Amino acid sequence: MTTTSTAAETTRQRSVVPGYLRPAPKAVLKIPAAGWTAAVIVLAVLVVEVYARSPLASPLDIVPVSDMAATALQLMTDPDFLVDALGRTLGIIVVAFVLSSLLGIGAAYLLWRFDVWDRAFQPYLNVYYAVPTFALYPIMVVLFGSGIAPIAILSTIFAFGVVAMNARTGFNSVSPIVAKLGSTLRLTRWQYFRSILLPYALPNIVTGLKLGLSYAIISVLASEFILSTQGLGHYISIAYDSFDIAEMYAGILVVTALALLATLGISAALNRFDWRRRR
Repeated sequence: MTTTSTAAETTRQRSVVPGYLRPAPKAVLKIPAAGWTAAVIVLAVLVVEVYARSPLASPLDIVPVSDMAATALQLMTDPDFLVDALGRTLGIIVVAFVLSSLLGIGAAYLLWRFDVWDRAFQPYLNVYYAVPTFALYPIMVVLFGSGIAPIAILSTIFAFGVVAMNARTGFNSVSPIVAKLGSTLRLTRWQYFRSILLPYALPNIVTGLKLGLSYAIISVLASEFILSTQGLGHYISIAYDSFDIAEMYAGILVVTALALLATLGISAALNRFDWRRRR
């Protein structure tokens, strides 16, 4: 009887707190989230490795992951690849990310500051990604010539929208009550920006910057794959056209590692400024 009552009482206690308020479990089957992530990656690698070495796979379709990794390591010791392909691509990504971040946050602040501009440009921001950005490449070549500049400008334009829209959402999220408090305290424009506007908008700005980096990486690599005669994307394109499958997958592996490290690094750095993630 006591055991039954205890079980019933435990059930009632568990049902009192809604599921969305319960803290997420730190581990499942005594394995933390990072362990599950590693397990999924290892399983995927093993599946591809076994399939690529089986009679079912064609060497023109896929190669074992071990061969991809070995070729990728060889590429990382090739000075020409490091300078002409990887270094060039990284440089354009950094330029596009920095420019899109500065321009996007600045544009969002101006839209927040001047309501007329906000209403005027809102339709264009809403359909921003319906515009075929790569169709502007011939215009960029005419204006700036071939080389790094057209790709950097296109990638900046591509990443600009997501940064601006997230920052604009952050600036618009300031509670009217808090805004009135700033007016009551007679804060200067700089004091209001530093003490109220920026802290409120910072989580959304951080989200926009992380997405902007991803968009910059995608745009640079896609532009190099289709339009450029140099860079990491062009290297993969040449390997694909020449049926050099090992080189192609090695380039893809380098791209994947580059994107993963860049995304994790910028997320770890920016999350320090996101007060919603502080414990």
